[in-house]
Amino acid sequence: MNSINPLLNPRSVAVIGASTRSFRAGNIVMKNLLQGGFDGAIMPVTPRYPSVCGVLAYKTVLDLPLVPDIAILCTHASRNLELFRQLAEKGVS
Repeated sequence: MNSINPLLNPRSVAVIGASTRSFRAGNIVMKNLLQGGFDGAIMPVTPRYPSVCGVLAYKTVLDLPLVPDIAILCTHASRNLELFRQLAEKGVS
């Protein structure tokens, strides 16, 4: 059961494809995490913006300061294979 604990009770979340544009999935996820009481680290990943919803953003998964417990992909499916590679390289399990 301990192996799924980070999935059920994450302490950190990477939102890949985070956006400042309303009604985009990456913006909705960020707002839900921030307004929903999540008290762990929220790390938006986007090459477009320096911050999203007031949270410092990182250009790539490899730039994240720590390994997130979970990653939420809010990107076009065509980017996902490369993102999975980056997440594996970062050590996300």
